[in-house]
Amino acid sequence: MGKKNRAKQSGKPGGAMLRHKKELVKMAADLFKLCVMSPSTQDEWEYYLKVHTAVENFSQKQKNVSDPPVVQPIDRTTAIPKFKSWLKEHGVEYSAIDIQEVSEEEGFGVIALQDIEIKCPLVTIPRKAMMTYEDAKSSYLAGLIEGNEVLSVMPNVCLALYLHCERFTLNSKYQPYIDMIPQEFNTILYFKPHEMKYLKGTAALSVAINQFKSIVRQFALLYQVFNGSHQKEDVEKLPLQARNAFTFDTYRWCASAVTTRQNKIPTHLDENSTLALIPMWDMFNHAIGPLSTAYNALTRGIECLAMQDFKTGEQVKICYGARTNSDLLIHNGFVMKESPFDKVRIHLGVSQKDPLYSLKAKLLEKLNVEVSGQFAVCSMDNSLPTSPQLLVFLRVFHMNEEELRSWLEKQKNELSSLREIYISGEVKFKSDVKVWEFLENRVKLLLMGFKKIGDNIEEMMEDKSLTHRSKLALQFRIEEHRILSACV
Repeated sequence: MGKKNRAKQSGKPGGAMLRHKKELVKMAADLFKLCVMSPSTQDEWEYYLKVHTAVENFSQKQKNVSDPPVVQPIDRTTAIPKFKSWLKEHGVEYSAIDIQEVSEEEGFGVIALQDIEIKCPLVTIPRKAMMTYEDAKSSYLAGLIEGNEVLSVMPNVCLALYLHCERFTLNSKYQPYIDMIPQEFNTILYFKPHEMKYLKGTAALSVAINQFKSIVRQFALLYQVFNGSHQKEDVEKLPLQARNAFTFDTYRWCASAVTTRQNKIPTHLDENSTLALIPMWDMFNHAIGPLSTAYNALTRGIECLAMQDFKTGEQVKICYGARTNSDLLIHNGFVMKESPFDKVRIHLGVSQKDPLYSLKAKLLEKLNVEVSGQFAVCSMDNSLPTSPQLLVFLRVFHMNEEELRSWLEKQKNELSSLREIYISGEVKFKSDVKVWEFLENRVKLLLMGFKKIGDNIEEMMEDKSLTHRSKLALQFRIEEHRILSACV
């Protein structure tokens, strides 16, 4: 699938080559150390730029030294017939639908070949057609996974690594499926700094930077494993072409393929779940609606039904679940306009310098609410927050010592009123006015951050010089601004 490496790599590497490889291992170790750091919110942008530059330097050095194999571009349209034959061979059944490119923005999707009624079966996919974490554990990766403390507890990384290896395996049994996966994604891993900058001032920036850092850290660790001596015998069991082709570009591709496509299904042995890539089912694009996919334990396969009526020629979509735009942008590479599932997560916490910290921490623990963490702000109805966790935290945060001690003496079943918007009976919260004022002021501060980009985002969206990813970030700003504006 990839081009062969230069002939010089077939023999023993010379002294210069060994020296360069040692330098790359050292750079990977430094990259890993950099990605273990946790910068403050004030320093996170400069930190992101530092990590991004370090990755680019590593990639350029690796390209100059080893000339790793690359994947030749594949026309997905011409790959469809082979993919459909592969689906049939693996027991995938579908009717009344077909695969085609639907738009430049959405790429490929599923089209109705005839009128389809709600709850009509769309596709059934048996387990044997899927690529699962269980498959990875029983493959040539078995020893590497078992002997590595990181891989053994990170199924998503194992699945991504397995996908990478199969991508560079000649005549892989998954090749017709892999050829239908996009060559590039719009996940945050593909954003350049000039595109990422449009997330400045949003609640998603920190999450996006953490995701980028996490994938870079995984890559740096795996590169050291591939080129170290600790698990040399296990590494040598992997396809040679896959080992030679392991770059940040190929790893971010398989990591993005997994984050955009992974789903949980039951394991063979028990009721625990495992991660899986599900061919054909992952060709459906997302729309708001009821969930219409389930795992059939008897047939050991996925069954997907129509979530609504579809007309002939209409794109058939499914709902990916109640996911926020932050999640969709960072992990899937798209944004939904005016999504009812959208929320803005803000960081709130009780300072350890607070004289009442211990009492507040105890009460929050009884309520199963974090002392410090991310809380969801939703579009408000009648100026009231729709997140019970947020309401509980803010009420406890503003309690005085007498109130805290009084609530700590109550039984757990009596604490439920703290989650209720309207309090009946004798239970009153004197501080509720402060709660709403605090939340409103916090939201106003967040809205001020939007002015860093400008007030004419709609005009910027029409700018043809901006990249698609830049416009995704701007669309996200519009959606987040809409939610926050509804709170003040």
